[in-house]
Amino acid sequence: MASKSEEKNNMIGTVDFLFSFCGEKKPGNGEDSVLYSLNMSQALVGVFDGCGGSGASQYGGLQNKTGAYVASRAASAAYRDWFDSLEPGKEPYPQEIKARILEYLRLCESKGGSGGGSKLMGRMSKKLPTTAAVAIARPARGGLADVQLHWAGDSRVYLLDGEGLAQLTEDDLGGIDAMRNLSEDGVLTNAINLTTDFSIHSARITVGRPCLLFASTDGCFGYLSTPMEFEYLLLSTLQAAPNAAAWEKALEQAVGETAGDDYTVSGMALGFGSFDNLKRQLAGRTGELYRNYIRGLESCTKEEKQQLWEHYKNHYHRYLCRP
Repeated sequence: MASKSEEKNNMIGTVDFLFSFCGEKKPGNGEDSVLYSLNMSQALVGVFDGCGGSGASQYGGLQNKTGAYVASRAASAAYRDWFDSLEPGKEPYPQEIKARILEYLRLCESKGGSGGGSKLMGRMSKKLPTTAAVAIARPARGGLADVQLHWAGDSRVYLLDGEGLAQLTEDDLGGIDAMRNLSEDGVLTNAINLTTDFSIHSARITVGRPCLLFASTDGCFGYLSTPMEFEYLLLSTLQAAPNAAAWEKALEQAVGETAGDDYTVSGMALGFGSFDNLKRQLAGRTGELYRNYIRGLESCTKEEKQQLWEHYKNHYHRYLCRP
């Protein structure tokens, strides 16, 4: 039987709760997939966004689903099976998961037959394309958690604590930042697929204070006018909720009202101890964000919003990991 000190040094003692949702704009045909898993030694949250443009081909052997639909689920299943078989203390190497994902995608391709029905031709079309954004947390010596980040594409991993929202993973969009990405149609430079080579980027951070750690597809943040509004959406629904389940439901509804695409979140609360304590620790940031950025935002010009972003982005990028 573990001692009390040993009991505290595990992920079950560090993770307050998990939260997730996966909203579909076309019921039964959503191209996002969600993943979460928790054991004594580590916790994983992840999202996968099938690339519906380049992956529009349909696979007759797989219920006529699109390549994007199949790819997000195959990548999610590969991550789940890999994570569940990972020995405690073993380093989660991205090369291993890349090999597992390719194995699952090839299996889907063999079962699905030749993809057809796509209007895209040549280099634009890809076999079974999807993004990925994954965070794996472990107990840390001298900190709250060590977090390994894996990503490919423009889905993101975020951290939210008393200092505000921080984007942890840089989008594969050729250097376009979070504000420009809301108004420009950036070209995805890297995504999981079977047609071209791709990278699963990897980085590591140490979390030293209680926080929300979560992955999100672009349907959640890509239809707002500024990144600050995404943070306020998270915080305002949190402060109005009586418990974690109610917050998850309210957040899903709020995101769904703004999204023009499928929208998916998978996350964990780390180190707060209770939902009430989580709300207390983030209450000050909620008020600060409203006063400095949200109040009067609707009447701001495009130039004024850009000025607010310039002030906001340095702190928003405080943990940003680049490939």
